Amino acid sequence: MRPNPPPSLFSTGRTIRALRTQVAAATGSAFAHPFQPGAVAVVWGADGVTVAALSRLGRPVLTVAPGPILSPYDTPATGMASLRLTLDGAPMGGVPADPALADRLAHLRLHGRNRFSAGAGTVAEIEGAALILLDGAENPARTRAFVAGVLARHPQVDFVAAGPEGCADLAPAPRLRVVRAPVDPWAACTAAARVFTGDAASAGTARLAGADVVEADPPTELDDAYGAGIHWFDPWTRAPIARAECLDKVAWLRARFRDNDRPTVLVGISRWKRPGLDAFTTGPFGPPIHAMAAEDAVYRAPPGARVLAWATRMPERLEALCAEAGLPLWRVEDGFLRSVGLGASLQPGASIVVDDSGIYYDPRQDSRLARILKTAAFPPDLVARAEALRRLVVARRLTKYNVGLSDESGSWPTDRRIVLVPGQVEDDASVRHGSPVVRSNRALLAAARARNPDAFLLYKPHPDVEAGFRPGRIPEAETLALADRIVGGLSIVDLLDRAHHVETMTSLAGFEALIRGLTVAVHGRPFYSGWGLTEDLAPDADRGRRLALDELVAGTLLLYPLYLDPVAMKPCSAEQLLDRLSAERDATAPSALALSRRTLLAMRARYAVLNPIVRLLRARRGVGPGAQDASPMAKTPDKADPA
Repeated sequence: MRPNPPPSLFSTGRTIRALRTQVAAATGSAFAHPFQPGAVAVVWGADGVTVAALSRLGRPVLTVAPGPILSPYDTPATGMASLRLTLDGAPMGGVPADPALADRLAHLRLHGRNRFSAGAGTVAEIEGAALILLDGAENPARTRAFVAGVLARHPQVDFVAAGPEGCADLAPAPRLRVVRAPVDPWAACTAAARVFTGDAASAGTARLAGADVVEADPPTELDDAYGAGIHWFDPWTRAPIARAECLDKVAWLRARFRDNDRPTVLVGISRWKRPGLDAFTTGPFGPPIHAMAAEDAVYRAPPGARVLAWATRMPERLEALCAEAGLPLWRVEDGFLRSVGLGASLQPGASIVVDDSGIYYDPRQDSRLARILKTAAFPPDLVARAEALRRLVVARRLTKYNVGLSDESGSWPTDRRIVLVPGQVEDDASVRHGSPVVRSNRALLAAARARNPDAFLLYKPHPDVEAGFRPGRIPEAETLALADRIVGGLSIVDLLDRAHHVETMTSLAGFEALIRGLTVAVHGRPFYSGWGLTEDLAPDADRGRRLALDELVAGTLLLYPLYLDPVAMKPCSAEQLLDRLSAERDATAPSALALSRRTLLAMRARYAVLNPIVRLLRARRGVGPGAQDASPMAKTPDKADPA
């Protein structure tokens, strides 16, 4: 009989404090003060000393341990997909295992923390062998004792020890070969002649894989591993969910983890960006290696590695050195749904693009996005998902940066066509290389007025320019000689709600206008032009293919970028990121830049005093316009898309 939930709980350590919301949701019990009458101590499973001490005092103990199936990104700090709860040694809660669970596990081939590659490890070493399958999450002393016991009970058999977490802590012995690298337990069990397991999950995997399980310690059934005492959670939100739903979500995260199927070296990543980039690029070979200089990156790259460089900070020599060393080189940049706040204010991004041939804002060389839009098939289900995503972005009033104030004064003309002209950072690579005729904010504003002589012209300075961080400012008197109103600091969504038409060089505001049904005239060659959706004014803008709007959205927002849940710090879908951005934006007081006055002053000082020093140091590493002359794709100064 399973025990009833305790009336209240109290934490006994940092790990349990990190898991409080999940434990409370699983038990239905609230956390209270340790001296609350009837409060039960909650202990992390590995803390045997605390459990023993509390037991001697006669206090009930609720033990919490990792569940049998976790995503590769799970930690107590980021949330666990499953937890095992026992109250004074008896399982608490859980749903009994059933045949549908066995079929689902066999289909998804999930096991443990799922940090192994598909078919990972040296399966040839295991082929036809007697396999000791080790989970890797067990106590090392218990693991060694189990292996020693198997060897003692079978003195005539040679064994191979392997597991999904690797066996780095297990020493080889007579009759025992040790596979130190992680192996896919499903592939290993299929290859082995016989399997010996020391935990319930491994025994379940071996049986589901069709292996001959000779010995399991302790003897287990599927319910022991996946039923009694096991609670299942959404890996991102930590909310309790059904077991089948949890397994599907873990499988999605495992697939994303496996995409990083080789060691990664990251180049030119600022320290404040590294936690997010690490989450994007960690895979079966572990976290990425960080380097700033080209020579250091190539020297430190392990065999089979790839190099990912932040596009605007790529050292001049990196491309040639990678080619010489046979290392694949990809460029990285922020995605199109990024954050609540500007990158210039050191607000980390929640999406990136990883491009193996160029970068989306530089039309001199086809980027991966350009290839997708030129050649990809867009099946109906993908287009339907893109349409739903587009409608959700519009309904939730989301953009790339999600900053700006609303103007509710009502003083907007009703008898004139309203044209929005978004300014840009004038040394932005997309302007320098993607707008061959109109290349400054002053020239853009003049061209927009000439093309729309009777319109009510709105000029929105780029937020970084307005804040004094970047070049591109037009004197106010000069601006008002061409524009009817300067709308700096206002939300781009608020302005697009009022505008009928947008005139731009290469601004992302043009794409954001398209998805909201506005007409867009483009003086440059941004990624969204040339597909029959914009009025293209630059020479050679036509791409040779016509796209529907939701096909453009599918390529741009679904097939090209990667997304990160900025709260759970795990990869996620575009739709999940919209939930997080909406919540963060709604919880943030509206402001022109999503910056406090103190932060704004500090950032201005940083850009005025520290950035010249930083640029000098970058130039010495071969980064920046003054250092880069060899590769056309290396001539990109700092990128700053407007929103």
